[in-house]
Amino acid sequence: MALTTTVAGQQVPLYDPTVKPDPVAKNTLGSTPEEIRASFISLLVASMQNQDPLNPTDSKDMTQQLAQIQSLESTEQMNTKLDALVKVISASQGYSLMSAIGRFAKVEADNVSLDSAGAAASVVADAAYPTVEVTLTDSAGRIVAKNSFNSVPPGDMDFSWGGLDMAGNPLPMGLYGISAMGVATNGTRVPLKVNPLLKVDAAINDAGDWKIKLGDGKTYAQSDLKGIY
Repeated sequence: MALTTTVAGQQVPLYDPTVKPDPVAKNTLGSTPEEIRASFISLLVASMQNQDPLNPTDSKDMTQQLAQIQSLESTEQMNTKLDALVKVISASQGYSLMSAIGRFAKVEADNVSLDSAGAAASVVADAAYPTVEVTLTDSAGRIVAKNSFNSVPPGDMDFSWGGLDMAGNPLPMGLYGISAMGVATNGTRVPLKVNPLLKVDAAINDAGDWKIKLGDGKTYAQSDLKGIY
């Protein structure tokens, strides 16, 4: 019958050179870093009290094991703090986007919102153009308005539209298609990017990833936003 001693409320067998160790490892240390550390220290004390006097445990091994336990606990604490920080940042982004509801967002799109104050967009010229043409269409794709701008330098060119058709008649408020062409000196026509202003309808939390729904019915990521007005 094996002799035992009590350590930290547990029965620990005394060293017996005639007994072979169990080759099957059993996890009795626990699952959390705190449980593992407490169990490890208890077992370490028991091991030191009952070690083979002719073959004592190397102090370097014990030091390394203690360092590993401390590293595990520090990593767990760091992960917990990082998770909390991510939640705070996500909530802050959500509040910021929700405060933009009812305002206008500038994004790269092919539609622009016309309201009582008109419509606005910016045309992105990749080079200098003698002429830049901006075309607006209705829901059926019919051209309702056209504007030409001369001597356009590279960069963003702000554009506003009062909502009048080509005959000078007011058009109903709503969504209109918008496109732009840069006309080079040799007559080559180059499609240009357009960043229209669209009304912000909603802020959506998609599994922690905040997005924004605009007046064109589409959902955009925060990285798509050029500005909020």
